[in-house]
Amino acid sequence: MARILLIEDEEMVRYSLRCALEDDGHEVFEASDGDGGVSLFKEMANAPTPADIVITDILMPKKHGYDTISEIKGLSPTVKIIAISGGGGNNFNPKAFRDMSDFLGADHVLSKPFSAKDFLSAVNDCLF
Repeated sequence: MARILLIEDEEMVRYSLRCALEDDGHEVFEASDGDGGVSLFKEMANAPTPADIVITDILMPKKHGYDTISEIKGLSPTVKIIAISGGGGNNFNPKAFRDMSDFLGADHVLSKPFSAKDFLSAVNDCLF
């Protein structure tokens, strides 16, 4: 079981991902935007058991995922991060999304929609 911080602005997506993670035995903490996610990560970092994995959407209000990844990696360079994005429209460039996420230190990159199997596989890869 892992402690996972899930940062996703779309409530139904966040709910679906949380359910998949909890069904797989993980403890999930949620934030609806990058600001809340970074704040929660800081709180968890000061706890006896910090987050094992951060899963963050890229296109979000207040603070997008690239800034969120950079800030969290600045606080904890070894934390595992999974970046997810649906692209937000016709201008979505999956290669640019992957390249930027990789550059910032994401351990896995998933483009929405993705299967629960692929999602949980990325989570498990981060644990081992």
